[in-house]
Amino acid sequence: VFLPQILLLFLFIGVLEDSGYLARAALIADRVMRSIGLNGKAFIPLLSAYACAVPAIMATRTIENKRERIATILIAPFMTCSARLPIYTLIIAAFIPNRLFLGGTIGLRALVMISLYALGFLAALVTAKLLNSSVMKASPAPFILELPQYRWPTVQGLAMRLYDRGMLFVKKAGTIILGVSLVIWILSVLPLHFASGTAQFSDMANSVIGHLGRVIEPVIRPLGFNWKIGIGLLSSIFAREVIVGTLGTLYGVDGLQAGLRHDMTLGGAIALVVFFAFAMQCTSTMAVVRRETNSWKWPAFQFLYMLTLAWCAAFVVNHLVMAFLR
Repeated sequence: VFLPQILLLFLFIGVLEDSGYLARAALIADRVMRSIGLNGKAFIPLLSAYACAVPAIMATRTIENKRERIATILIAPFMTCSARLPIYTLIIAAFIPNRLFLGGTIGLRALVMISLYALGFLAALVTAKLLNSSVMKASPAPFILELPQYRWPTVQGLAMRLYDRGMLFVKKAGTIILGVSLVIWILSVLPLHFASGTAQFSDMANSVIGHLGRVIEPVIRPLGFNWKIGIGLLSSIFAREVIVGTLGTLYGVDGLQAGLRHDMTLGGAIALVVFFAFAMQCTSTMAVVRRETNSWKWPAFQFLYMLTLAWCAAFVVNHLVMAFLR
């Protein structure tokens, strides 16, 4: 269901890269990037992170200054990657009415999606400024970039790029997402109970997954989340989009949106997408950060910083929305 949107995102970025415009955009962006302590070369991996943070972090190898490179690595996951689109799409479709503005040219749902993109970008800018005024403070490095010639992107080149990226997503959906969903389903019916000589599954509230969800529920209840959302958050640490499959298992795919509307308030729903805008919910990204920085210190710092920011932002949003609706 989400593959077309993800391929469309990769298509736009591919056109920019293959045509030579992306390098020139980096040159134009240099002045803005320097205001937050980076240079124009950081623009390319940050833009690439809108598709996926993993290749974006690897693309930071072109940044010669070590501190600027690490700072770019730390802020890249704030960009709204394609893995966030499934949960954004799910929550927006379930809770945001399809109202039109400006003579029907733009809808409320589109405005909310654009706001989430802007929110991640703003968090990246603020974090970069904080890093480069404290632990990552360094002298400005010269900006040298070879500009490629303008050229028309080829259909074959774009098709190969989309095929590779699409297959990566499909493989992830068919392995990690499917595997985690299967484990969640098994844990949602165990332990077995024996009555009259026959084995019976547990109801979800008394299952292994139900008990685990209730253990973490006090931590996430102030955000407007229940124990089912908590299980989704835990499973999404493997990959962000896993939460959709997890919630589909817990609520039933056919009644997923109805179940979310029944269990969540508008404040909790908006808090959930804000949480995902900030949190580091991607094991693959953390592994690449570990490899690129040659240390567990930076991915650990990145995970804790983004998690803390996500919890605080979701807490504030939930209470502000609920106060507004009273």
